[in-house]
Amino acid sequence: MTQNEAANVDSVSALLIQLGASAQQAPVMAAQLLKRAEQLAAERQLSQLEALETLLRQVIEARQQT
Repeated sequence: MTQNEAANVDSVSALLIQLGASAQQAPVMAAQLLKRAEQLAAERQLSQLEALETLLRQVIEARQQT
């Protein structure tokens, strides 16, 4: 994992912790979201940032419904 990837995982992890994820779960969830964002970006011809934004919006919406 590059420094940039690690920084991205850390940033997304911090957000997930704010949304209620445990400190143990957050890095795993963040890595999964980033990987899925990469896949979506390729599938839908989006930037990885746009794909990640879409996924994070879904996470936030799901969290607000609980």
